[in-house]
Amino acid sequence: MHKYFTPAIIAAFLLTPLFASAQTAEELNAQAQALLQQIAQLQQQMNALQGGGGTTGATPINPTPPSSPTSPAVVRAGTEGVDSSTCPQIGRVLKMGISGDDVRRLQQYLARDPALYPEATVSGYYGGLTQAAVQRWQTKYNIVGSGTPASTGYGVVGPRTAAAIALLCTTGAGPSAPTGGTGQVGGFMQISPISGEAPLTVSAQVNVNTTKSCTGAIYTLNWGDGSQSLSIPVPANNCQQLTQTYTHIYPYGGTWPITLAAGAHKTNATVTVYGASAPTSPNGGTIPNTNTNSGLPPETFLATPVSGSAPLSVTFSGVVTSNDQGWCQGGCTDALIFGDGAGTSISLPANPNSKQNYNVTHSYSAPGTYTATLYQGQVAAGRPPVGTATIQVTTQPSYGPFNLTPGVGGDPQKITVSFAVNSSCAGYDVDWGDGSVHQTQTDGGATCGAVATTKSFTHQYGATGSFTITLKRGPSLGSTDTASVVIQ
Repeated sequence: MHKYFTPAIIAAFLLTPLFASAQTAEELNAQAQALLQQIAQLQQQMNALQGGGGTTGATPINPTPPSSPTSPAVVRAGTEGVDSSTCPQIGRVLKMGISGDDVRRLQQYLARDPALYPEATVSGYYGGLTQAAVQRWQTKYNIVGSGTPASTGYGVVGPRTAAAIALLCTTGAGPSAPTGGTGQVGGFMQISPISGEAPLTVSAQVNVNTTKSCTGAIYTLNWGDGSQSLSIPVPANNCQQLTQTYTHIYPYGGTWPITLAAGAHKTNATVTVYGASAPTSPNGGTIPNTNTNSGLPPETFLATPVSGSAPLSVTFSGVVTSNDQGWCQGGCTDALIFGDGAGTSISLPANPNSKQNYNVTHSYSAPGTYTATLYQGQVAAGRPPVGTATIQVTTQPSYGPFNLTPGVGGDPQKITVSFAVNSSCAGYDVDWGDGSVHQTQTDGGATCGAVATTKSFTHQYGATGSFTITLKRGPSLGSTDTASVVIQ
């Protein structure tokens, strides 16, 4: 083991797949206790280094943060001087229904961050609110961000989550009460969903100025797919945390890194979108236009999705340009023909030698094959097409009922939903209506037989209120059912 522990070594230790071979509760408990002992030894060595006992040039794990607003840190600030005795010291698996002093310590630890555990209930009982707070913590620190307590450990403090809590707590990087009036910046974000079929709408709940700094700052939210970043200003003398939710649509498949940054420091999350990559030919694609000004980009035409069951909603997007040296000298329009007898015009920029984005949505109500075309100018003018897209619309399959069972096991905050799909690998998306991670499955297409299957999922709500559960089914998730539930 290294004598000196830099933040990189700590991060590498944290990200190691811990306890992968443990099979029983006794093994998990023993390994968790062993890890806690190693962490305690690690903390003693770090304390010795920070107290002057280390070799010159060793990097302290928890240096004193600068007070200058020009040196922001996105990881939660205000953690300097953390006393490791305030860490939860978890030595067993904690999950729904368990009680004890270790649960109480966990709740006290989570309650230090209102964004993770706004209820701040310290009862010693691991209920729905505690589970929801643990899920937020696991998502924030990239331990696990989806699934169920039984399938992935989402909402369960198992050995890996306990180890991560211990490491972050003892190094001063975990939840802590904000310290007002400093020049630091701090922020984090919660992303939902973190995976799904294209086009995927993603919601980012962004929390900035978590240090309650009175010094102004500007945060940047980057979606990672080449689209324009968002600037999130925090005015001077605000002195309060700000929370805002932003949405973004990923039209194509890929792995996209979302980043929240301020200055040289940042925090990030990854969204996985399943589906075809951005096209480079018809069915979208980029086709050079005939504008004579070489300083302008080519006009573009993209369509997504290009197949699905009726009614199918297709979004056409891209860039159009205006050029005073070519055919358009201001006030011109392009013609977008949907191929089903309908069409629309897209206005070009009024100023010459300029460009602008367009975004048009059209619904195809009947099954069939349609060719959508964007023309450079109106069709009657004889201008060439910018691009074409072939849209395949199929018959909407029929599905069985969507059933809801509240009060599972006598718990008024637990519900079970069940529904039928046409095959074991059919696509579905269950939105619980409370902002939690969806229960999803990517459609497998023709890879499995068309044998009807019943799916059943149980969800624990962390708060009371009225919620609308939305179920989408089918290859394009075109079939939608809803159900309302009141949690008391």
